[in-house]
Amino acid sequence: MIHHISICAAQPRRTAEALACLWRTEALPFPMYADSYIVFAGDDQGSSIEIYPAGRALTPSSPELPAMVESGPPAPSGFHAAISVPVDEATIAAVCDGVGWSWQKGPRGPFFHVVEVWVEGHTLLELLTPEMAAEYRAFATVDNWKAAFGSLPAQSA
Repeated sequence: MIHHISICAAQPRRTAEALACLWRTEALPFPMYADSYIVFAGDDQGSSIEIYPAGRALTPSSPELPAMVESGPPAPSGFHAAISVPVDEATIAAVCDGVGWSWQKGPRGPFFHVVEVWVEGHTLLELLTPEMAAEYRAFATVDNWKAAFGSLPAQSA
């Protein structure tokens, strides 16, 4: 179970408020780091997204709280997250258009669909409407994955 993720944004408050619209909740301050916010999904798992200012990164430090240090601007990376939202595609489109994020609906093979959202052009969030989330849950099992793609071959010693 993934309980929270963090992303960076040039406009962290605006990003938090847009994500809050998609989850039908509210953006809140995240006082552990300056100009940072948190958005809770409102589910029974405590799912949330923390939004930090662009140009900042977490680094190992004390066990209580990682240190925040200066870094370069956010860039596309291998990170992404698939996130269920309680809204329809039209709402996703309206929120994304309102903050200038690119988006597109797309299939993930013959298995499920997502609305691909690029937060500020660098962070991919695959948003799943309730119908898309049902498709995802129907596919996303070990047995279904193995039937579609196989298993890892045994490693030699």
